[in-house]
Amino acid sequence: MNLATLLATPATNPDARVHSRGDRYVVIDDLLPEADFEATAGTFARTRLKPVLSTIDPVYDGFAHRGGEEKQRLAHTEDDAPRWQRAVKEQIGAHLDLLAAPGGTDRLSLTLSAWGYPAGSRLSWHNDAGAGRIGAYVYFTHRTWSADWGGGLALIDEESRADGADGDALVHSATHPTLVLPRPNRLVVFRAHTMHAVQRVDPNAGDRLRRTWTGFITEDTP
Repeated sequence: MNLATLLATPATNPDARVHSRGDRYVVIDDLLPEADFEATAGTFARTRLKPVLSTIDPVYDGFAHRGGEEKQRLAHTEDDAPRWQRAVKEQIGAHLDLLAAPGGTDRLSLTLSAWGYPAGSRLSWHNDAGAGRIGAYVYFTHRTWSADWGGGLALIDEESRADGADGDALVHSATHPTLVLPRPNRLVVFRAHTMHAVQRVDPNAGDRLRRTWTGFITEDTP
């Protein structure tokens, strides 16, 4: 980690708290101070998103909306980086034990993509395995959300099996799914090889998007 990053004032809200934690995930509420979150939500609302088909189930998942992808070193943050990026990196670094990261932050990177899920869309069960991934994160950046609007993040807090993507097999899992509601300013970090899905956004969400910054945490090849 560079000297500037070490000396920078933490971006994480002093009042941020761990809402819940399992063996393979952690949920952190109020990640940013209110003013920083408002700025983040405003920037996201102006981000240009393009409709894309699901790579998990393009027939039944429906279209989501995506804005690019960037990859950054976890241990390095540019001086002008958005506050949310700083805070996400801080929290990933603080929960490396959850990810079973082998060598600290120096050999880790993360990707950053803006995602919007409109009414009618979902993301089927999958485990984010492969491509050097050791984990993933989801940061909710819509200003308001209701539990009636769907879009929850469901996780099964156990290592996925070979038949993990089989919906019939999942109903026989020994672990009940955990449902994380899309509360604004909430961050979820979880380990790869954990089955998870985005519940379908309900039609009563109207024209509201389930908005997140989402990405993978990867181990760099030496």
